[in-house]
Amino acid sequence: MKKVALVTGASRGIGRAIAIALAEYDFSVACFARDREKLDETAALITAAGGTASVHTGDVGNDEDLEKLVAAVTDLHGGIDVLVNNAGITEGAAAKNISPARFREVLNINLVAPWVLSRAVQPVMKARGGGVIINVGSTYGSTGVANNSPYCSSKAGIEGLTRALAREWARDQIRVICVAPGFVKTDMVGDNFAGTDVEKLVVSRIPMKRFGEADEIAQLIAFLSTSKAGFVTGETLVIDGGQRSLI
Repeated sequence: MKKVALVTGASRGIGRAIAIALAEYDFSVACFARDREKLDETAALITAAGGTASVHTGDVGNDEDLEKLVAAVTDLHGGIDVLVNNAGITEGAAAKNISPARFREVLNINLVAPWVLSRAVQPVMKARGGGVIINVGSTYGSTGVANNSPYCSSKAGIEGLTRALAREWARDQIRVICVAPGFVKTDMVGDNFAGTDVEKLVVSRIPMKRFGEADEIAQLIAFLSTSKAGFVTGETLVIDGGQRSLI
């Protein structure tokens, strides 16, 4: 029987790449996001390559949607072995121009939702003898950056959440890991800078002199989801072309 992976934000970018990579590793993949049309595209790519995928829509910021999601995936696939908390939003503005409501919204999507979903899958994983939770963080969580305080705060929180849950759930054979990408070519980050002076400046600060590819992030996450990485937990693995090592 195939193991089951649940990926949030699977409709595009890194999330779609993660879903496809996990299918390549022979997981049945439950894809979650708000955009049904884009999710169907992800599922179609997986099934066309011989994999198994299901589509689930909802709002990652809604606790009830997340609880229903876990129940639906468990009913359909028989359980959940891997959870990838990938869905996230950003806010690029000076602190004085960000409302408290918007700050809370970013934290709710990027930090509270992964906690809610992890908490919901824990008993399901425990009943199956263990599992893996991978939180997609960011190098901004440890380095910080001006004009993006909600995002940096949420990603710093994800690292702390990862360490705490890894300690708490190790007895249940549940590994919890954070993967922290740097600049990656996606429509959320890299594509916005394509061909600009900003891109040239960023690339000049990356030792490998390029942005990362979504599939490079996805392949690391897929590997960490397997038993071959069975002694890795509570860690943040940075994948940024060496940029953070220079700071």
